[in-house]
Amino acid sequence: MRMFCRQVIAMAIGAVTSLSAGTIALAEDASGSGATFPQNFLASATVAFNAATKHNVTYANPGGGSSKGKADFKANLTDFGGTDSAVTTAQAASFDWVYVPYVGGAIAVAYRLDELAGQTLSLSQGTINGIFGGTIRKWNDPSIANDMKTNPAWGNSLKKSGLKGAFSVWSTPALNTALVTVTLTPAALKSSKGKTVELYDNTKKKSVKSATIGAKGEISLQASVDVANNYTVKVAGKDVGKYAVTAVKLPDKAITVVYRSDGSGTTNNFCNFMKQSANPDWAVNDAFASCIPGGSAKVASFGSTFQGQSGSANVSNYIADTNGTIGYTEVSFVTEATRAAKGIRAANVRNAAGKFVGPTAAAASSFISGASMDTKGLVNFDFSQATNLTAYPIVAITYGLGKTAKSARNAVVSEFFTWILTTYAPANAEALGYAPLTGAIKTAAEAKAKLINSK
Repeated sequence: MRMFCRQVIAMAIGAVTSLSAGTIALAEDASGSGATFPQNFLASATVAFNAATKHNVTYANPGGGSSKGKADFKANLTDFGGTDSAVTTAQAASFDWVYVPYVGGAIAVAYRLDELAGQTLSLSQGTINGIFGGTIRKWNDPSIANDMKTNPAWGNSLKKSGLKGAFSVWSTPALNTALVTVTLTPAALKSSKGKTVELYDNTKKKSVKSATIGAKGEISLQASVDVANNYTVKVAGKDVGKYAVTAVKLPDKAITVVYRSDGSGTTNNFCNFMKQSANPDWAVNDAFASCIPGGSAKVASFGSTFQGQSGSANVSNYIADTNGTIGYTEVSFVTEATRAAKGIRAANVRNAAGKFVGPTAAAASSFISGASMDTKGLVNFDFSQATNLTAYPIVAITYGLGKTAKSARNAVVSEFFTWILTTYAPANAEALGYAPLTGAIKTAAEAKAKLINSK
């Protein structure tokens, strides 16, 4: 993460926005802990906010997970809590507080399977249920093979991007059609602005489609492709992906499932997807061993083929370091350069419309656009979006828990989340691997942020 932190600091230096230094008279400290899903986003946002305001907003690294965020907030150990899941009655603080949804993102089904030689897994809801429920135990299981036959098996043979901070996701929304999404970290976006993203047909030796890099950190190109040809994705003239359809050779290898062992909102959202989209026997809470059909005894029965890890970073590190593994984690942990170079990848997941979609910010935003918000500020997802062809169906929205009582620190917390929603996330979320909130949900979230420090 050291490389990432250097990029964050560099970005923050240039991130002083129109936020008024006079909004709050004196510099204040404000601290939070909790969900690790937004860890990469908040690592950047706190540095930028502090540079702009001279305040000192911090978020524990690692955050400890959503359950810890709720517990710390309830015990009044922090000025704000971080969670990706609802606060239960038992977890609720005695003082008055409010949810503030502030950014979303895709939960990747992350895997490392070197035998695929860069091919992207395509997985249906039923197959994901089988893998994480423990009924699919080998990589050459017919369910995985059938999913791979359903979607052309495009593979990326380039092990390391030629442009630091740039990576690509390839999905096929229709036969002979490719949707190529390039994401640039803040540093890569800054160095590449005004240059070109290009899809190049190596077989025909011609450019298929291109776009100029502007202010957004995610650029998508959709074009007709030939499964007999091979293609290169270029950013500023540098190769960031080399794609071709190759024969699928799934190995006779045991699957190792990696799950969150701590109380996790990422787990909560993943289990919600499983219950709503694949198998109603799944439960929905922050503990994987309580979500899975059969509970903790079932997990224990799988022995070493199920591995628990605390926090998104540790889950992602275990997968990146271990061939034959699969788990779930926020997508920015998968695309981080050091892990990606080791062979960790994110699967394309079939949505309710029957399309296999990659975990991009645009695809997460497409799914979130079908959601609604209740009066508490919790966002409720619609998993039955049968006509939404572009939606990636495993997402989370992360929340800040803020105190409504008047205080100097609470004023900073209110300002911080308002600034994220109105200024920082729209400009930077995609480059960091997240999806900014938009439309009615964003407007409602801004109103929730203003309830902090209102009484």
